Amino acid sequence: MSDSSGRRRRRWIVVGVLVVAGVWGVVVGLGVWSAYRHDQRGLAELEAVRTTTDPTKLTAAATRSSLQRASTEFAAAHDDLSGPLMVPATWLPVLGRQLRSARSLSSAAQQVSTIGWGFLGAVHGVLDQPHGAGPERVQSLRRLSALSLTAARKLNAIDTGPGQALVGPLARKHDQFVAQLDDARSRLVRAAGVSAVTATILQGPQTYLVLAGNNAEMRAGSGAFLEVGTASTSDGSVHLGDLSPSGRLALSPGQVVATGDLERNWGWLEPGVDWRNLGVTPQFDVTAQLASRMWATSTGQQVDGVLALDIAGLRQIMTATGPVQVGALSLDAGNVQQYLLHDQYVGLSDDATGDAVRVDALGGIASAVLRQLQGQSTDLRNLASAVSGAVAGRHLMVWSRNPVDQAAWVASGVSGTLTPTSLAVNIVSQGGNKLDQYLPVAVHVSTRPDRSGSAVTLTTTLANRTPAGQSQFIAGPFPGLALAYGDYSGVVADNLPAAATGISMTGAGPLSALGAEGPTWLVAAPVVIHQGATATVVVRFHMPTAHGSMTVVPSARVPAEQWTIGSRSFTDERSQSISW
Repeated sequence: MSDSSGRRRRRWIVVGVLVVAGVWGVVVGLGVWSAYRHDQRGLAELEAVRTTTDPTKLTAAATRSSLQRASTEFAAAHDDLSGPLMVPATWLPVLGRQLRSARSLSSAAQQVSTIGWGFLGAVHGVLDQPHGAGPERVQSLRRLSALSLTAARKLNAIDTGPGQALVGPLARKHDQFVAQLDDARSRLVRAAGVSAVTATILQGPQTYLVLAGNNAEMRAGSGAFLEVGTASTSDGSVHLGDLSPSGRLALSPGQVVATGDLERNWGWLEPGVDWRNLGVTPQFDVTAQLASRMWATSTGQQVDGVLALDIAGLRQIMTATGPVQVGALSLDAGNVQQYLLHDQYVGLSDDATGDAVRVDALGGIASAVLRQLQGQSTDLRNLASAVSGAVAGRHLMVWSRNPVDQAAWVASGVSGTLTPTSLAVNIVSQGGNKLDQYLPVAVHVSTRPDRSGSAVTLTTTLANRTPAGQSQFIAGPFPGLALAYGDYSGVVADNLPAAATGISMTGAGPLSALGAEGPTWLVAAPVVIHQGATATVVVRFHMPTAHGSMTVVPSARVPAEQWTIGSRSFTDERSQSISW
């Protein structure tokens, strides 16, 4: 054979190898592209499920179908990356690690989808069973707790594959998936804890102090607690005792003394004396502990915990329980809020007779709703949705003396506690009237970078829209206060993140508080807004980083506060994260 013939053969061999390698590369590329498309479709299905907050939608057939479709898409992606032609690519030093990681992530995502589909199916089975009062509900809660723990353990066993030395996009996707997987496990563990604690409390016997809040007369993150009583639990049932007007239960100064931040910031209102001045801090854990001490001093009774429920929360629960009859009144979720915020006060003035009528209405409605809740087979999904909405807006809050139970309440978001990133705007009513329903609150947040971080401006606009012709009980003036009809008197109280510095407030009276309040900073000042007028209060502060986030804490106001940052607007009916 000549040298030229040998060179041609070698050339053809090289060409053949290159062609085969090229074809193999195309096949691998097509497989990776196909896997990517399947993964993206699967992730879209998972994201739709992840962002669902309504329990009725979370357990619906459509959600479980989404998880099934996600599982199918991730299985197809894993198959695309696991075929025989893919095996040689996994041996390559750099590309191989990327393919192995992508394959592991697809497999892990498939497992997550399958576990989620099975879990929601099992939960659906529990919720669809008839649920009478008493032990049946305790049993259902314990089953939900066990299902949550089992799902969490399954998620804990998932292998997410190699996470080191990955290319940028894959590394970010890997880290994001691992973080979301950890979050899902944590949520399931928290759900298990809350279900178990709720079952234990309902099993009883336990006694909780009940604070009935009125959103027509606001405090910080709750309505004023105008009625107080106890609820006892036993064998899965709850009995609500008579609620008494809190104004008739005032203690003498010095009997119960507020301490710490509460005393320093709000001691001038004597929150340990007058129940109506509880709730001046949005830290419900602080408020509840003081309330339990006040109750023990007043009655000699130690309580296991404290529960606060306001008018908006009662309305949401009535969306699940249906209408109730209280004397001649027929009330449902559509009219109970209007009645309790306004109609029950029509024609009333500040006298003892009017006060008694008001108490009978609020206490009687709450008792009727609870009796109906226990006397019927309730759709637990609708009830869970109603309670979830009440909790999200701080219309229902719970504190427990038991540290284990309290940890479960904190984890579930029902504890009303603050964090170092909390941001809240509250208007604490001081007019002795019921005008908060006519005081819409709009908050605008703006940020700009500066040399050492970010300058933040919080602009709050308060518009007094009190209509003419309201009773004295609604529009005042309250006896002894130098106010006219329709005047709104209150304290603008803003809680700012722990990292905030250089805090100032303009547009209100002299500062009544500037200092620490739990894990946040508090700045507060009085304001009076005449009927038909508008006030603008501006708070400025500095954050130490060019980019960051804060968590808006719901005010529990009715109507809810309207927040704007940049092009984004939302109401504070639930906690919201804002970033810059």
